[in-house]
Amino acid sequence: MSNIIEFTAPPLPHFIMSGLAALPPGGKHPSRKNIGAFDLLVVRKGTLFVGEEGKDYVISEGHALILRPDCHHYAYEGCPDESAHYWLHFQLLGDWKVLNEYPAAGQGMNEHESKGFISLHPFEVTPYSVFLPQFTKLIQPQKMFDTLHELDSLNQSTHMSSARLKQQALFQEIIMLLSASLEAKNSSPQSACAEKAAIYLRAHYREPFSASRLGEAINFHPVYIARCMQSVFGCSPSAYLLRLRIDQAKLLLLQTDWPVERIAEEVGFNQAAYFTSSFTRVEGLAPRKYRQRFSWNRG
Repeated sequence: MSNIIEFTAPPLPHFIMSGLAALPPGGKHPSRKNIGAFDLLVVRKGTLFVGEEGKDYVISEGHALILRPDCHHYAYEGCPDESAHYWLHFQLLGDWKVLNEYPAAGQGMNEHESKGFISLHPFEVTPYSVFLPQFTKLIQPQKMFDTLHELDSLNQSTHMSSARLKQQALFQEIIMLLSASLEAKNSSPQSACAEKAAIYLRAHYREPFSASRLGEAINFHPVYIARCMQSVFGCSPSAYLLRLRIDQAKLLLLQTDWPVERIAEEVGFNQAAYFTSSFTRVEGLAPRKYRQRFSWNRG
């Protein structure tokens, strides 16, 4: 079993920066020593071969590795095929340590937790322990990919405090997804169904939505799919698809000079007017206003 990183909160972990890296065959993750920040690697495609202090890891699609800030990490082999992985640097501002195994109930807790501490002062902060796997197969890989994608989409807006605050909130979701993998080694049937539906929708988001077609594609009843996606992602398949299309549209608004009509078509909307009304409802801004506000560095 991989090591476990335990930290005490508050303070909560702090997001620093992130990105998506693509590597060609033979490409390697950089070797570094004592970088002073944790480095989370989440592989979306292909395989990374990374070692840390003499322990080698094979990080394949849907797996995650946390590299420590106080160690030497290195690539011990190149990627056999094209690969893509998210990287994320973060800091644990409070106490943390590395455990060899997940503690039994009552072990590995801070003093207040182990004693069943109840504060005599109603507003006193009670610290608690959080456990993260250093290396894990993600139980909800697509949800992790979606969260990292949304976090990265805010990188061009970090001159705004609201965007940085949202990045911190999304990072806490990532921490919870990592922590959850310690509590369940295998995906629940509901989680597996929701993940399959999300993967299908991401691959076909430009196409007209059909609940029956989705059900046939992943071999589940549409009603069951909707129930699973509501449980895992907090929304229906059609709402998930809408959010996905809007996220893709936001990137195109910031990264291209395409007219709104073309962007609407590119992300799966048949009518530009419906795209504009949907975008405005979700983001609180019309597409053109969104482009004007956030593309501050455009000519």
